[in-house]
Amino acid sequence: MRVTVQYMAQLRRLAGGASETVELAGGTLGEVLRQLAGRHGPEFRAQVLAEDGGPQKALLLFVGDEPAGADRALRDGDRVTILTPMAGG
Repeated sequence: MRVTVQYMAQLRRLAGGASETVELAGGTLGEVLRQLAGRHGPEFRAQVLAEDGGPQKALLLFVGDEPAGADRALRDGDRVTILTPMAGG
């Protein structure tokens, strides 16, 4: 199956672009995050995964326009958006 992943905020830089299409055998949003972390290196990994391998608590995840958790099953053609919170003034 194919899933399109959109990166927001500093993840765009760390992933090397605003979006990419990922080929999966199937799985959950958490499995996609782990696959992406392996692909994009340690700085990206630190932004999206906690020490236990789950998503960082502050990470915002969406499938389509709906908020989603790491256990959300993905389907062919889903659009995943990953957003790290921003702070500042």
